Amino acid sequence: MEEILCPGCGERVLLQGLKIGDRIDCTNCADLTLRLEEKDGQYILVDIPKVSCPSCDRILEVPDGLGRGDVMTCCGVDYMLTYEFGAYALVPYGKDEKN
Repeated sequence: MEEILCPGCGERVLLQGLKIGDRIDCTNCADLTLRLEEKDGQYILVDIPKVSCPSCDRILEVPDGLGRGDVMTCCGVDYMLTYEFGAYALVPYGKDEKN
């Protein structure tokens, strides 16, 4: 049975029944969702980044391909995605921000 290490806590994760693209929550990491991917013939777990809506405090996953400076919408409001100190945040779109 194959296992790999969680990138968040280093605990072993069994791959039993998992396929590429499947998502799992690490039972040892608070609010960490991982996706199984393959790189150079090896299975890896990749952290799915999350961000909190400043209006409703809902936790949103940052979609693949989005990054700093891109726009996300929640609560009918457009927000710009920022990244500082190792975490994503949302600021109202159009407001000045540090680059």
